[in-house]
Amino acid sequence: MNSGSFDQGILNMTNWLGNGIMPVLAALMIAMGIYCFSRGRDFERWIWGALGSLSVSGLLRLAEAFARQGSGSGQLFQALLTLTDWICNVILPVYAGLEVVRAVLGVSGVGSRLNIGDDWLRHVVVAFAALSCSGLIRLLEHFVSAGTGGVA
Repeated sequence: MNSGSFDQGILNMTNWLGNGIMPVLAALMIAMGIYCFSRGRDFERWIWGALGSLSVSGLLRLAEAFARQGSGSGQLFQALLTLTDWICNVILPVYAGLEVVRAVLGVSGVGSRLNIGDDWLRHVVVAFAALSCSGLIRLLEHFVSAGTGGVA
């Protein structure tokens, strides 16, 4: 038995599962989520399952792109660094702004009129934590870019 044919078979099975079956399962899970929502039942697990199925397909495509371009360790590190930078410097400050708005609405009493609850302090703490994380990542980026030969 040829080892290359086994490897090719595993690759074909992975492509079939990741690029063919998982998006179809995601569509079925979304349909089931819509059905559960129409009946007034909990539908969130179906939507999370659909997002997970689509993530499998997307991660497989990402792995294929890294494998096609050759030596991927440096490129993979750069992709993870870019993802971390984008999440911490774009997403977290926007999320902190949303949490500040939620805290202001909670203090002003909008949440109690809508029966949401009085948890404005939690929103303030989350906004502070998000901005702190973003600031720490910026500080680490400064240290890395300003560093010349490592830690002295």
